[in-house]
Amino acid sequence: MAWDERTKKCPYCSVTLGVDEQKCFSCKRKVGKPNKHGIAEKPFDWMGYSMTIIGTVAFIYFIWWAFLSK
Repeated sequence: MAWDERTKKCPYCSVTLGVDEQKCFSCKRKVGKPNKHGIAEKPFDWMGYSMTIIGTVAFIYFIWWAFLSK
């Protein structure tokens, strides 16, 4: 089945969206450009990865402070 280049599918809920839409009207999540199969790409979660890195660094610092510093 050929993909209609005027639409794309939400990667989270599989609803059909217009190719220019940036947010899914069904699940309210951000969506990116369509891939070669017509499914929208998931945007990179900068906030989630940033908070994970900050939390890991804080945990390592706490371990150093609590157990390894003199």
